[in-house]
Amino acid sequence: MVMYWVHEKEVLNAAKAYQIIYDTINKANEDLQKELDPTGVERTESFRNFVLYLLISPYNTEKVDLLNVVEQMYPRELEKEEKVGKFVRKLLTYELMPIIENEIEKEMK
Repeated sequence: MVMYWVHEKEVLNAAKAYQIIYDTINKANEDLQKELDPTGVERTESFRNFVLYLLISPYNTEKVDLLNVVEQMYPRELEKEEKVGKFVRKLLTYELMPIIENEIEKEMK
């Protein structure tokens, strides 16, 4: 489904498809997890892709709701993925992010 949504340029739906993949692997019992994702890479990549596709999707209320869900339901994953988590927090805080990181630090002082 991810390939379909990307082909159709429906980025938010592609993000939701990655969320379903991640949640399926995450909620499975240990034996099924090992069968679905023996190395653990698929789990990490699906979460990262879920958040990245969510970040690049067009801005609307559904996107903001999903970003809030990510921040509330997946805090440990955001800690592991530091850069991705940083952008989620920035987008929820600023809505429009400066390109240069130093500009944010100047605003906060």
